[in-house]
Amino acid sequence: MDTKLVMSFKCAEGGTFSCNIDDPLDDLTAVQVAAVMDNMIAADAFDIKGGLREKASAEIVTITTNKLF
Repeated sequence: MDTKLVMSFKCAEGGTFSCNIDDPLDDLTAVQVAAVMDNMIAADAFDIKGGLREKASAEIVTITTNKLF
């Protein structure tokens, strides 16, 4: 079973941008994630036309793989 932290942002040009982090800490809180996302927006951390405008969502996704053969 794999887990990912998926952070989604609204872009200034109207689109969306997602950033995935593999194997997030088990005790990660919404407050911690929100602070990181705010820092990413403030730092203009990604080369996205117009930049990131605001946080859209954050979720931890669990992926279960059932190998058939």
